[in-house]
Amino acid sequence: MSDRRGSKVPSRFSHPGTGMTSKMSKKITDDFPQLANLMERVKQVPDQISEAPPAKFGKFGAGLILGGIGFGWVALPYIISFAVQQIVHLEEGSDIRKIWNNIPQAFDFKIWVFNITNPDEVQKGGIPVVAEIGPYYYKEWKGKVDLVDDFEEDTITYSNKNTWYFMEKESYPLTGEEIVTIPHVPLFSMLLIAEADFPAPMLTVINAAIPKIFGKLKNVFMKAKVRELLFDGIYIDCRARDVVGRTVCVALKQNSRPLVKLPNNQYLFSVFGVKNATPEDVRITVKRGVKDSKQIGSVVKLNGKSENSVWLGEECNKLTGTDSTIFPPFRGPDNMSIIAYSPEICRSLYGRYEKEGEYKGIKGHIYTVNLGDMINNPKESCYCPRTGCLKKGVTDLTKCQGAPLVGSLPHFYLGDESYQKGVVGLRPEKSEHEITFMMEPISGTPLVAKKRLQFNLPVHSVRHVNLTRKLKSTLIPIFWVEEGLELEGELMNFLEANLLTSLRLADGVKWTLIVVGSGLCIGGIVQRQRKKTKKNPRVSPSPNNSQAELVRSVSPMSLNAGLLNSLKSSTEMLLPSEHPHIPSPPMQPVDVYTFSERLYERLSPNAPPLEKSHSRLSVVKEDEKPPSRTDEKEESTANQPHGESPHM
Repeated sequence: MSDRRGSKVPSRFSHPGTGMTSKMSKKITDDFPQLANLMERVKQVPDQISEAPPAKFGKFGAGLILGGIGFGWVALPYIISFAVQQIVHLEEGSDIRKIWNNIPQAFDFKIWVFNITNPDEVQKGGIPVVAEIGPYYYKEWKGKVDLVDDFEEDTITYSNKNTWYFMEKESYPLTGEEIVTIPHVPLFSMLLIAEADFPAPMLTVINAAIPKIFGKLKNVFMKAKVRELLFDGIYIDCRARDVVGRTVCVALKQNSRPLVKLPNNQYLFSVFGVKNATPEDVRITVKRGVKDSKQIGSVVKLNGKSENSVWLGEECNKLTGTDSTIFPPFRGPDNMSIIAYSPEICRSLYGRYEKEGEYKGIKGHIYTVNLGDMINNPKESCYCPRTGCLKKGVTDLTKCQGAPLVGSLPHFYLGDESYQKGVVGLRPEKSEHEITFMMEPISGTPLVAKKRLQFNLPVHSVRHVNLTRKLKSTLIPIFWVEEGLELEGELMNFLEANLLTSLRLADGVKWTLIVVGSGLCIGGIVQRQRKKTKKNPRVSPSPNNSQAELVRSVSPMSLNAGLLNSLKSSTEMLLPSEHPHIPSPPMQPVDVYTFSERLYERLSPNAPPLEKSHSRLSVVKEDEKPPSRTDEKEESTANQPHGESPHM
């Protein structure tokens, strides 16, 4: 533990980048000098604004807006794509290679064990009742060893090496010394493998050898300490001298991977003990992504073969997806962007997009995973074992794990209802038992991951074996694990320095151009309006003018003078003043009213007579009141001879 914890990633991973000092930012400016020139021009904007005339504000602002839109939505995606592809690859000596080879952050590994509380009833055909005990907390360090590069094929071959450390403080009050009752896994491993692969007479031989290997058993269950089941190992004695005992032990040893060999034909059976701090025997070959970053981490071979040999169908044996520790960049919100090959279950899993999420201010896509339905989905029917298809939500692990186990989500979440009803004490919940992870879409970096898997033992009556005669066919859960990761520390700093800082800077440049451009456009409009106001000032009366002066300004004399000037100018335009045949007597102000009155009568003969307006300041005496039109008509009528028409 100390050497793993003491190993340090280069210091550039430990501090987030500030500005354009990161490797990705420098590469952007080096490969795209236009971006550097644009940033320099942005710095000169304040000086140009102060020197530019107001009339150019609008054009300059519109140019900045168009530049921000073009940079943010056209140029920026291309720049980011190019820069990310230059960084995301597994070439020897690269930063990503160092992190992928030895992940500098431990995974949170938790284990829950199911204790069977009614073993005697189950032995007689009853339904198992289980009580969950846990979590037992471990730290898991993931590494890869024996790396071999193939430059021509652009691949790298390696073996996984995982190391677990028990965390006493986090597990308290549990210590691993708790004794639990579980199905006798070594016994059933021997029985179920023999039932599937050996002829029926062999089961009779095994029935006779059971007491010699496991002692006298009252039922098909065993009591063991949790730490023995998980890591330390359950003792199996294969020192039997008779032929039957030796034959069964040899068959058990060849078909069961979880066995740790001890001297003198003795073995230890455990779930993780044989794997702890030991390179796995499976050699995985993946793409390095140097030639094509979209292929980074894709599994292309297992033990030198381009397809698997676990399943019955060709489609299910195809190697699809990455090795689940690295993903290509630019992942979309769909059901085909995230595909990973899981060595634990020897098959590929598809991430189903669920929704958008956020982790520590970083936006990501949330995906979930299920184990499918091999009965109702024809594409998954090739995952059926030879003994018959399993129901929804489970997968067979016999060949993959070297033990007759069945995988499912914890508490049979998303599994067939018959599995949930076959055991008492299960409570499946989405938030506690689903497989889920959040992915940063640009870099393809997992921000949060919760991989959960339950290991179950198919218990049923086996022919010719007396101990199993009354057993009811049931899928009994043994334990389930959660492998969790929340990005922090060196991994978060690496992501921050090589991607997020540059994205924020580019986003800031984009919106700065748009905001500044909008401000300049508004400023140009305001300046233009001010200039217009200065050229055409509004006339308003002076506050010192008296009321008399204001009244005088709208008096009939001033109106008449204005009308006279208008008429005079119109007459001069139509009739030249020096025409020899048309005299042009000057028009006096006193004639204006008469002229307007007659013009009114000709244009509107049926309209009421036009009243003469007087100034508010003129005093008109009653005897000086000018005669009205009615009086004039009456007077003219009276002066005419009797019976004579006025127009005659």
